[in-house]
Amino acid sequence: MRFPELPVRSLAGDDVVLPRDLPAPLTLVVCAFLQGQQRLVDEWIEWAVDAGVAPSPLGLDPNATSTVIELPLLGRRYRPARGFIDGAMAAGIRVPVVLARTFTAYTDVAAFCRATGIDTQATVTAMVVRRDGMMPARVAGPPDAAGGHAIAGALGLTR
Repeated sequence: MRFPELPVRSLAGDDVVLPRDLPAPLTLVVCAFLQGQQRLVDEWIEWAVDAGVAPSPLGLDPNATSTVIELPLLGRRYRPARGFIDGAMAAGIRVPVVLARTFTAYTDVAAFCRATGIDTQATVTAMVVRRDGMMPARVAGPPDAAGGHAIAGALGLTR
């Protein structure tokens, strides 16, 4: 499985193409499919930061080996409302570090899930992604002991 080429925009307004433009050699990408999954996204972000992962691409040390981003995935049918949706999210967040690490994708969500091996949209999926698209680890659900261990190992952390 490889992370597919995916054009995205950060809530800070930066257009990039993942995985090529990932902010670090190893990036923990936390994929969310429903607004109600934000609590689990936040749990993964907290887990990552506690483990020593850079909390955002904003001001990222050039020597950093890993960071974390949020990736809300919305269907293509929402693309015409992107300005409204992204604007509402940004207005609700207003924290530069969070705006810089949140990238929205308006895409064929089912095709993205097939390409990355995600078998459910009922929960979040956290995956370690390299710039070449390789994904050394992928975990669905909260950062429990087994999932945290798999992600930490892929990030080279001693958690």
